[in-house]
Amino acid sequence: MMKAKKEKNLNRDTTWKWLKVGIVVSLAAAIIFVACYGLFQNKAAAGSENQVESQDNVAWLYRNNQLLYRDLYNKMNGGNISYTDLYYPLMEIEAENSGIMMQDTSAEEAELIEEEELWNLSQVLSYVEEYYNRLELDFSQLSNVYDYFIQNIQSGDYVTNTANKDGLSESEYFFLLTFQYDSMGNVTVGEAVQGDNSDKVRRYANEAARSGSAASFDAYYDEILAKYTEETAITNCSISYGITYAMWARLQTQTDFNVANYWGFMNAGCGGFYLLCLLVIFLSAFFLPIGGLDKSWARLKIFRIPFEVLMILGFIILLLTEYVVSMAARVSGGNFAAVIMAYIPVLEQYHANGAVTMFSYLVNVLLLIIPFLTAWYLGICIQGIRKYGLLKYLKEKCLTYRFFPYVKDKVKQAYDALQHFDVTKNSKKIIRRIILVNAVVLFLTSSLWFGGIAVVIVYSVILYFILRKFASDLQKKYSILLNATNEIAEGNLNVSITEDIGIFEPFKPQIIRIQRGFRNAVEEEVKSQRMKAELITNVSHDLKTPLTAIITYIDLLKDDNLEAQKRQEYLATLDKKAHRLKVLIEDLFEVSKATSKNVTLNIMDVDIMNLVKQVALEMSDKLTQANLDVRFNLTDAKVILPLDSQKTYRIYENLFGNITKYALPGTRVYVSGFQIDDTVVITLKNITAQEIDVDPAELTDRFVRGDSSRNAEGSGLGLSIAKSFLELQNGRLTIEVDGDLFKAITTWTVPT
Repeated sequence: MMKAKKEKNLNRDTTWKWLKVGIVVSLAAAIIFVACYGLFQNKAAAGSENQVESQDNVAWLYRNNQLLYRDLYNKMNGGNISYTDLYYPLMEIEAENSGIMMQDTSAEEAELIEEEELWNLSQVLSYVEEYYNRLELDFSQLSNVYDYFIQNIQSGDYVTNTANKDGLSESEYFFLLTFQYDSMGNVTVGEAVQGDNSDKVRRYANEAARSGSAASFDAYYDEILAKYTEETAITNCSISYGITYAMWARLQTQTDFNVANYWGFMNAGCGGFYLLCLLVIFLSAFFLPIGGLDKSWARLKIFRIPFEVLMILGFIILLLTEYVVSMAARVSGGNFAAVIMAYIPVLEQYHANGAVTMFSYLVNVLLLIIPFLTAWYLGICIQGIRKYGLLKYLKEKCLTYRFFPYVKDKVKQAYDALQHFDVTKNSKKIIRRIILVNAVVLFLTSSLWFGGIAVVIVYSVILYFILRKFASDLQKKYSILLNATNEIAEGNLNVSITEDIGIFEPFKPQIIRIQRGFRNAVEEEVKSQRMKAELITNVSHDLKTPLTAIITYIDLLKDDNLEAQKRQEYLATLDKKAHRLKVLIEDLFEVSKATSKNVTLNIMDVDIMNLVKQVALEMSDKLTQANLDVRFNLTDAKVILPLDSQKTYRIYENLFGNITKYALPGTRVYVSGFQIDDTVVITLKNITAQEIDVDPAELTDRFVRGDSSRNAEGSGLGLSIAKSFLELQNGRLTIEVDGDLFKAITTWTVPT
């Protein structure tokens, strides 16, 4: 407990110690800095001039003489004459002296020339009037700052913006300038000229008067005006401009009137001396610790602030250079004292003995202690660099360094997101993000003025390396994808892409689909080749069996000693085999045409439910002979479809014929039909007599039978013909086998 209390007291004492020393050092630096104001003021005065007493401002006052003279003229004559009518009245010129009629010039040509020049004159006069209107817009500024007084010397008439009818008194004005015009329009500068540098003001005023006309235009306008107008001069008047002492003191507090003084102090080295003071104080705190101050940065929490905050504080006191120099200029010139009296009027009574001026210097010293003490504080804060070194100090104190891993992860995530950008989706989102980030970078760089150039260079270098790495990664991943496609093209259908291919990642499933498609194509080709071989074998077998029987029985019939009864039996068998051969050939021919789409359909409206019943009715003898019980569950409503009735009849004839051949005798056959929306489904179900050892998907192939031993009667083309006729009419035949249950499902689409 005692130890903790002792450490707390030590911290408090150390805190006050560094603060006391810092205040003493800062106060000393502020006093030294303020003591140099006289030197800065002398140097500034040597190279600067009062803004009011500048040559441009005196010339501007001279140009305003024409505005005031017109006001006096209108007052004396009781009218409202325009500037062009007063100063540039048109001359009355006879045609023969106008210069328009020239030798060898026709009357029409002369008239055209005259019209053109008169038009030019009107344009010039419009410009002249516009010039005076622009000058008059600035007159409000003159009236707010200057007192003016114009008086006709002969009549005594006058125009003024003051309450004084006798003119401007020299004792009341800090700045005073008078222009006097005689009866011939000659202008001279009055004897009473006042200001910081009255000789310079008089010289500028004389130069403005010697320039001639108060208004000056380009050569073309002057030529037109000289040709058609007669310039009127200001005569018999005196024009005075003045700025009172009170107004001058008020102007000193305004920025526009302190710019020249500020730059004078800046050029005199005031800003550089301020920065030098900051540097000396900063280095003193950093290298010359007093007493226990060398450990303050480690002991006290007030010094344990991030390095970025220190940088901001340092940047702020550097930015204060402009304000420090401006204050120095104002304090030295007495303007700051005027500001103090404006806010604290009671101090005006002490202005005469210099108390307010001394008070302004004291306030200035106290204000300077703030940036100087901040420099002292910054020097102590970074003393850790001396012990740890710059790198370790930055690791400990720099938030950016601590934040760098987080930023690095975010940048890496953004880079990975860009690398794995899904090219199959809309790219607007990622484009908006890239543009937003680039806009933020451009905004920050543009706000740094000339410092932004360095940021742009760094940004461009970083962007170059990022884009180079991105392009390199893109090429590598593209190479992986290209190698895989080349492998597939060469027949290797088992190639797989295990690597991360970034932006090409969406192509992985497509590659798998291509592989699957190639495998299916190969399998289909193998199956087709197998079916071709089976076709040849089956056709040869199915055609050879009845043909062999026919040949055999024909040879038997050649025996002359053959009994009549045997002959009849042989003829019956021969007829049966010939009929079977005919049916086989016809079926083969028909399925060949259906498969090649070489079939003409006679489309008409067919009630599909009624047609199924009709087929079952006409085949009832065969169904009864096969000992099969047919149960119908067809919808009662008519279902009209646009079909070829003959081909559709053949479909269901083949399906029922298939049932009579392969169904188990004594079982039931279920025929159901229904319509759902635009789909009509008719299903025929039966129990097979023998186990079906053929893939149901292959039962609709040509010459495929349910019994692989081929003992049953049939060509093996019935289901193939039914499937082909269904597909020709946009239908679909599906075969399903569940144990001994055989289902033939026909699906039709009702046209809309």
